[in-house]
Amino acid sequence: MTEQQGVQLDANAVAATTATKSAAVSWPFPVDRRLDQLVNLANEAGANTRRQELAAALVASSSTKPDQLLELIIRWRKQLVRDIVLDIPQAAQVVDIPRYRPGRRRIGS
Repeated sequence: MTEQQGVQLDANAVAATTATKSAAVSWPFPVDRRLDQLVNLANEAGANTRRQELAAALVASSSTKPDQLLELIIRWRKQLVRDIVLDIPQAAQVVDIPRYRPGRRRIGS
């Protein structure tokens, strides 16, 4: 297989240590904010992780059952901002979500 066709990986290699590929994912601000919040929670527990690693872990551990994926998508399409962003006060009508510059974020952002 040529580099233009793809890559060959050892099937028994630890996936987290294999060659990387940019995902170029574009998603709504509430999802991006939640990823930051989840990274902070994982780091509070001692994970010493970053957004890329947590996102990869979530994708790698997700269900492969079509009906469960369908249910997940249907639920996602109905979720409110307050269902996704953590710690929104019940009375809040507006949610402020910070913008960050491209690149690595400082731990605790």
